Amino acid sequence: MPEPLVVPYRELGLGGVRPYLFVHVTGPRGHARMIPGLIDSGADRTVLPAGFAPLLGYGRSDLVRVEGSHVAGSMSMSEASKPSTAYVPELPDHPFEMQPFFVQGCQQALWGRADLMLRFDVTISESRQEALLLPVAPASP
Repeated sequence: MPEPLVVPYRELGLGGVRPYLFVHVTGPRGHARMIPGLIDSGADRTVLPAGFAPLLGYGRSDLVRVEGSHVAGSMSMSEASKPSTAYVPELPDHPFEMQPFFVQGCQQALWGRADLMLRFDVTISESRQEALLLPVAPASP
């Protein structure tokens, strides 16, 4: 069994010491970015600040306006109609797809359950101030 990747909590200037993970994301037209984000078990899917949509090569025709919800209520957001591919740099042999939501006013990426957490078992330890990522086999189609 492989060893899990230890992700120490860190301060990135985004709101305190938290389980931030850098993920390499490549959009549908090959535009790629390394994006820091919060490992968030409360996010159904990955959420990215709206400014990442054009940086990843998403155009208006690739985005669908939808209503979503969060702890403070509902919001309007753009859902990617085409997938991006992503990988954690320390674990490049374990890529995964994501169809992120892009949200105006969002301050940081949130790595969610329907993409990152389908490819990795995630354990968050507040007492040790770290997260553990253990690769799992991709789901069969």
